[in-house]
Amino acid sequence: MDNNNSYLWPVTYDEVSHELTKWKFYKYFTKISGSVYLKNDLIDDPVLVTQALIKRCPQGVLRGYAALNRRGYQLFDDPWMPIISISGEPRTRKTTNVGKIIRRETPENLRRSGEFTLVSDSQALLDVFSLHGLDSFEHQVALIDHLIRQCPDLKDEIKKVPELRKHAEFTDEFAESPPESRLRVRLHMQGHRNFMPQVRVELEGRRFYLDLADPVWGVALEYNGGWHYTAEQRSKDAFRKNALKNAGWDVFEVTSKILQSQQAWDYFFQQVTGAIQRKFAERRRRLPMQTVS
Repeated sequence: MDNNNSYLWPVTYDEVSHELTKWKFYKYFTKISGSVYLKNDLIDDPVLVTQALIKRCPQGVLRGYAALNRRGYQLFDDPWMPIISISGEPRTRKTTNVGKIIRRETPENLRRSGEFTLVSDSQALLDVFSLHGLDSFEHQVALIDHLIRQCPDLKDEIKKVPELRKHAEFTDEFAESPPESRLRVRLHMQGHRNFMPQVRVELEGRRFYLDLADPVWGVALEYNGGWHYTAEQRSKDAFRKNALKNAGWDVFEVTSKILQSQQAWDYFFQQVTGAIQRKFAERRRRLPMQTVS
């Protein structure tokens, strides 16, 4: 086992018994399912774990993230556990903590990809919500935004699925990050439906794209991730913010804490709502309502 390039794929002991003793095999390999193993340093690779599960159950169907990954979608950086299903009464078979084989009724609209069988993209999304536990609506829409940017046709597909029609109403392929998607969905669900991503504004000979903005009332929301805290980026952000304010925009910074803390969110939401209400009142004063006699 000194060669790091040996056995970079799922194996059984019978396949390597001519080179390894049982003692060495069980020392350097981890059981994935049944008699299928991976080298210890490979078990964090979900693609290889998926291959191991299919080697164990060749008739298995890739579900959830495994299906989306096989389709070629780039997923978020968060780790994910491969899940495959085999036909039968619903239950989960005993596997390791790096992959699952479950029994389910065979889904409709299966597709082939090389040697793999996988569910449709819309079914894979439903799997992510139910089997992988992504149960927050705003997180679900953030994932769909991310996938639709890679495959615009997915939006038409999910519109046809009753369980995903509401998601289709809230998706927007122009969102550039999951936090921006979550922010937009939360605002829309609480009544501020004018906010849209990547609004273009030209000021002082420069062109800006706002993370999220209500162009009707001139309110901009800028999400500040960790990369915004470099000196150079803070300087650019300050120039941008001042230019927008001089042009009459209200600009609010949004951080992860605002999305994570209900108290912080409530205060932020009140500020945004107050800004919109003030601008509405100003417009009414400039354009008084006419009374019909």
